[in-house]
Amino acid sequence: MNKGVFKNIAIILLFSVTIFSMFRYLSELKARCKLQDSLFKAQDEIAVLAKEKQNLLQELGKEKGLNEQLASRNSSLKKYLKAGKNRISRLFQDNSRICANLEDTSTKFSILKAENRVLMEQRKRAYAENEQFKAKLSSVIELKKAIRELRSRKRKVSTPILGGNRGFLVRDGQPTTQEKVKIEVVPAQTKE
Repeated sequence: MNKGVFKNIAIILLFSVTIFSMFRYLSELKARCKLQDSLFKAQDEIAVLAKEKQNLLQELGKEKGLNEQLASRNSSLKKYLKAGKNRISRLFQDNSRICANLEDTSTKFSILKAENRVLMEQRKRAYAENEQFKAKLSSVIELKKAIRELRSRKRKVSTPILGGNRGFLVRDGQPTTQEKVKIEVVPAQTKE
C-alpha cells in the first residue's frame, strides 16, 4: 500500500506540477506576447522618432540657411540705414544752411524794400522839384532872376579845398590811395 499511495501521491504531485507548469507557461507566454507587442510598438515609435529626427534636421538646415540669409540681409539693411542716416544728416545741414541763407536773404530783402521806399520818395521829391524848376524857368524873367542868384552865390562862396586825390596817384611824393593800382599800357593801333 505504501507503493500505491506513494505512486498516487507522486502522480498527484506530478499532475499538480504539470498543471502549475502549464499555468506558469501560459502566463509567461502571455507576458512574452505583451513584451513582443511592446517591442513592436517601441520599434514603431523609434521609426516615427527617427523620421521626426530627420524632418527636424532638415528643418534645422533650412532654418540655418534662413538665418544666414537674414544675417546677410540684416547687414545690408544696416549699411543702407547708415547711408540713410548720413544722407539725413547732410540734408539737415543743407536745410540749416538754406534757412540761414533764407534769413540773410529776407533781411537783405527788407533792407532793399526800405531803400526802395526811400528812393521812391526821393524820386517823387526830385520830380516835384523838376516840375517847380520847369514852371520857374519857363519864363524869361524867372530865368534871368535865377542866373543873377547863381552869380551872386558864386561870388559869396569861396573856393573850397577839394579832398581826394583829384586824379593824382602820387602827389608830392606820397601815394594818394591805399589800394594797389595796376596800370596796363596798350599800344594804339595804327593805320597802315
